[in-house]
Amino acid sequence: MRVFLPALFLLVMLAGGAAPGYSQTKFITGRVTDQSDGLPLPGVNIQVKETAIGTITDIDGNYELRVPGDSSILLYTFVGYTPQEITVGGQSVINVVLAQEAEVLDDVVVIAYGQVRKSDLTGSVSSISGEDLLRTAPTSLDQALQGRAAGVQVTQVSGRPGGETSIRIRGSSSINAGNEPLYVVDGMLITSDNSQTNVGGAAGSNLNGLSAINPSDIESIEILKDASATAMYGSRGANGVVLITTKRGKEGRSSVTLDAYYGLQEVQKQLDMLDGEAFANYINAYNKDAGFPVDPRYLIPDKIGAGTDWQEAIFQRAPMQSYQLSALGGTANTQYSVSGGYYRQEGIILNSDFERYNLRTNLDQKVNDRFKVGTSISLSHINSRGVLTGALSPGTGVLLPGAAASALLFPPTLPVLDEGVPGGYTFEDDRGRNLPNPVADASETDNISKNSRVIGNAYGILQLAEGLNLKGSVGIDAYSVKENRFVPNFLKRTEANNGEAVVATVDGFTWLTEYTLNYKRALKEKHAVDALVGVTFQGFQSERLFTFALDFPDNRTGYHNLGSALNPQPPANGESSWGIISYLGRVNYTLNDKYLFTLTGRLDGASKFGEDSKYGFFPSGSVAWKLHQEPFIEKLGIFTSLKARLSYGVIGNQEIGPFGSLATVGPIGQGVFNNNEPYIGQEPLRYPNPGLKWERTNQGDFGIDAEFLDGRISFTADVYQKNTTDLLLFAPLPTTTGFSAY
Repeated sequence: MRVFLPALFLLVMLAGGAAPGYSQTKFITGRVTDQSDGLPLPGVNIQVKETAIGTITDIDGNYELRVPGDSSILLYTFVGYTPQEITVGGQSVINVVLAQEAEVLDDVVVIAYGQVRKSDLTGSVSSISGEDLLRTAPTSLDQALQGRAAGVQVTQVSGRPGGETSIRIRGSSSINAGNEPLYVVDGMLITSDNSQTNVGGAAGSNLNGLSAINPSDIESIEILKDASATAMYGSRGANGVVLITTKRGKEGRSSVTLDAYYGLQEVQKQLDMLDGEAFANYINAYNKDAGFPVDPRYLIPDKIGAGTDWQEAIFQRAPMQSYQLSALGGTANTQYSVSGGYYRQEGIILNSDFERYNLRTNLDQKVNDRFKVGTSISLSHINSRGVLTGALSPGTGVLLPGAAASALLFPPTLPVLDEGVPGGYTFEDDRGRNLPNPVADASETDNISKNSRVIGNAYGILQLAEGLNLKGSVGIDAYSVKENRFVPNFLKRTEANNGEAVVATVDGFTWLTEYTLNYKRALKEKHAVDALVGVTFQGFQSERLFTFALDFPDNRTGYHNLGSALNPQPPANGESSWGIISYLGRVNYTLNDKYLFTLTGRLDGASKFGEDSKYGFFPSGSVAWKLHQEPFIEKLGIFTSLKARLSYGVIGNQEIGPFGSLATVGPIGQGVFNNNEPYIGQEPLRYPNPGLKWERTNQGDFGIDAEFLDGRISFTADVYQKNTTDLLLFAPLPTTTGFSAY
């Protein structure tokens, strides 16, 4: 007992002395956000000063850390931000707001499968804000890009409201394959090829494949130009990539916004043409000089007067209106964005217009500290009417001009209407020109398109460890287009067919599944690594149906009843499908926030190509140097920022039909054998090409980015070279092969 009691007393004293030392350790939690916009900062390095104890923030800017005691000093560092030191004291929750360093204050730019600070870009990327897009009240986002980015040429192919446009980024790269860029909306690769979304049944009927996207929903657009920026899209990056980010809710920023505008459009200046009297004088002078007899219709020009101004007859003052209601907001765990819009634009030519209804919802939900999910869904419906453009006359093969061209050629001496002829419109039948009446062509022809579309995707992000995130996403792009066209029997366009009607549809569906693993880590303020690997699967299917009928004894049925035609044509239909699997990777490395390196590679396998060339690899590399951080540049006192970029890579083009490598056969005719039973023969039409593969474009780029006067003046210049090999062309074959081309 005498030994036990002293031992027990000593044990209690030791425990009592140890308890205060253990109680001084503390568990600290908190969140780090950006001072400029309040958004969380992932990857911020947090370290107990003068120790090896530390951690980094997760994807939502949150962190947890056990510190030795109240006297501990926490150091918060992040590349491009001013470091902060905070003494723990009696705090258990420490939220920190980091401010960007003045010399590197810049925007975040969306790139392929991620985002970076603008100052850290090593490729050639142009960024356009949603506010800049809306300054011209565009119908579609590609029209809004006109004049907004260097090296991007936007051409209006059709004058129809909502009509298709052509975009070229750094020129054309192909002859027969597509030259349009790839479009990505919130991570979903969408169908933008007008040939896929149009029925193709009428001249001048093509709609813009991007018109279903409301420009008012766009937060920003990034245009990827060089191989370093586009190589992550591999075989579809040769023509550039347009990344579209729509508006999303933000924590603590609830708002409801109503945007509305109304305007008028009209032809700014019409062409000066002869009026009726001047035209009659011209004809009389011509006949006299040519030795022709006097035309009695023009015998007394002053009685004809001004006649008909055909430009005034077909052009109109066209109203346009847009209404957009949106709600954005969110909490720390949930952010939302909902918008609905209506847009209508009348055409400046009679009987043409464009009308769009759209609804979009974006939702982001933090399930717990390690898991986050989100969705984006866009619904749209378009009604459009357009005037038919020039076409060959079915009866004579003569090119009949469209309404706008006819207005410049039709005699001003004729009135618009003539009650004594079928249809009630005048028609020119002299001088062998046989021109259509422009007002009749515009007013009496039905050329109607209806387009319904759904674009959506859903994602999930799981934090596996500090700086290591796994992301999975699935997306769809589904559309249904219907075209109705009717040309009555009294128009010149169908005089040989006595009226014609078309009812055609095309339905398309694209699906996309992607999985990426991203590792991001800053090491001791000198090194920063951002690595990403992933795999994607994409498929496409479409169906087309084309029905056509001629010879309508009664124009009142129109396209509503093709069975009323006396000469119905055989319907035509078709199906199309393709698939692609891709493996991708990228590594970004930053040294001293001054020297930037990027390596990118993508392996694509596509069903479009031959058995011998299903796969293609597309690599790229780039470097950048922040010269303004060098003493010899800094002492000049001229530049707010100055960066040199150099990149080189190989990108591809796969924009051809899905069955180009396969042999095809078709009917050769019909014979009668075996008791007069008909047999239809088949003949080979196209030679198989198992070696068919991607076009490959090698592109090198050198660029300079500079800012002056604290960023108020910016300057970017690029010099690039593009060389395309393995062009996709239809090659003529000797007739001895039995084929015409392959």
